[in-house]
Amino acid sequence: MSFQHLALFLHLTGVVLWVGGMVFIRVCLVSPALTVAQWAEALENFFSLSWTAIALIVISGGFMLIAVGYAQAPWGWLMMTFLGTVMIAVFASAWLGPWVDLHAALTKGGLAQARARAAMQRINRRLDIVLVLATLTAVMATFGLAL
Repeated sequence: MSFQHLALFLHLTGVVLWVGGMVFIRVCLVSPALTVAQWAEALENFFSLSWTAIALIVISGGFMLIAVGYAQAPWGWLMMTFLGTVMIAVFASAWLGPWVDLHAALTKGGLAQARARAAMQRINRRLDIVLVLATLTAVMATFGLAL
């Protein structure tokens, strides 16, 4: 097994954890029975795992891109790099904006429940954007190699 194979394994593991976590949050945690606090706890675990997964993706993807060389890299790889950067930026905006608002609203108690729910909706919208970008990235990872 080469280091390139290990990098690809780590890259795919990171992608599965990050994108799979977003799908779980958006599809499985839609129950109205969940309280804002329960939802926030799930998000806290999700964000922790996601940042680790993102680090795996960036480091392993960077290694593979450098090993091949930017000039020789397939067009699909360069598009994945661009889209991945945009995904991380949108994801970071969810973490730095509405996630912070959600925490602040939870510390205020019952009167801030509407603010907390609004923050959750903004997080969900941003995760939806990242999932659309993830789909485009998967297209680039596969069909983009044929171009």
